[in-house]
Amino acid sequence: MHILDVEISDYAAQLITTLCGSFRKPVEFYPADSDPDEANGGRYQVDRPGTVSYNVFLPSGLDRRMFEANILYELYHIGQFEAGFPTLGNKDSLLFSEDRDFVEDLGSLVFSAALDIYVFDRLRKCRYNDAVRWFAGNIYEGLTSAASYSFDYLDDKYNFAHLVITFAKVLYHTESEQDAKIRELFAEYPLVLERSFEMRDMLRQSNSDTPESTAAVMGRILDLLELWDLFYIRFPDRKIRTKTEFEAFCEP
Repeated sequence: MHILDVEISDYAAQLITTLCGSFRKPVEFYPADSDPDEANGGRYQVDRPGTVSYNVFLPSGLDRRMFEANILYELYHIGQFEAGFPTLGNKDSLLFSEDRDFVEDLGSLVFSAALDIYVFDRLRKCRYNDAVRWFAGNIYEGLTSAASYSFDYLDDKYNFAHLVITFAKVLYHTESEQDAKIRELFAEYPLVLERSFEMRDMLRQSNSDTPESTAAVMGRILDLLELWDLFYIRFPDRKIRTKTEFEAFCEP
């Protein structure tokens, strides 16, 4: 099997063939630089109206192992979409009308923080632990390299939320030595660190292998950062629009 001129290992080819064969639509692969809409705003990249296939956009320059893991990462997300996992909708807020790009980027962080738990677990179970470690190392280095930056306007809850989720997505993969390094490098942002570690612990303790459990993770993030004024949780057949509706959803 070749995908975008990369020869895929027999093991990965079997996984890819099985996953693609289970979907309702065929999968087409394209180079990432041909993606007409890189921002997903809390939606599945594959969830684009009027398409007859699932279009997957893949980065270039990766070695074969990482390239295969990237394909599987995207295919597992398609599987979530087909299984009715929730997405994140944007409310008609003042901030959305003034700065749509920022709101969509923030929504993407919430969305991926919740749904990636399941995907990373799948990658580990199909023996791509090394790819998850490589990704974790990259985002850790990206965060630590930003230690000299000045993070301004953190009295604004939306900028604060954006930074907290960015930190938490890195901390999800870190070990104790890396945790200590992050605490040292960003000591001047104690509240960001407190909320980020709190969110990291919640994500690690969460089960997100069903649509309902993933919605619960999304809702806890929105609760923690008070973002119900910007977003709502959207299932194929229902919406959770407020904190009160979310609490009712979580009742046994």
